[in-house]
Amino acid sequence: MPLALTPEDDPRKEELKKLQTQLEDINKLAHKQVRRILWSGLGFLITQVGLFFRLTFWEFSWDVMEPITFFTTTTGLVVGYAYFLITSRDPTYRDFMERLFESRQKKLIQRQNFNLDRYLELQRRCKGPLEKMCGTNQTPNPDMAHLHELSVNK
Repeated sequence: MPLALTPEDDPRKEELKKLQTQLEDINKLAHKQVRRILWSGLGFLITQVGLFFRLTFWEFSWDVMEPITFFTTTTGLVVGYAYFLITSRDPTYRDFMERLFESRQKKLIQRQNFNLDRYLELQRRCKGPLEKMCGTNQTPNPDMAHLHELSVNK
């Protein structure tokens, strides 16, 4: 019987709420780590531009720096193409951020011994005949859409 049709004081509903809270905390921490990585990347790029600017106009000349900037830019393109070949996904910033989030979330789930199989089982049982989430006021979370794949690909 789906949890949505069980009494309000069913202990499985409380267990699901507890697991949802724990997963939300994991997701918040994963987002925080991803944002830190992305801000570090921005800092690196700004430092690189500043260094190239300094080397071009004060230390050397454009004749010296042009090949260096060309190969640096070409390396970025090659890395983007390699990312596409390896992951079969577009090398966009959004996709990179989503992949980083999924990676961080997976590591945090393992590190905190989160019972993903139990969570997915309770969530599946919780769906009622009208596909309404029982005991929660949440809308479907896109951060949790790939959790079934995590459980299957252990």
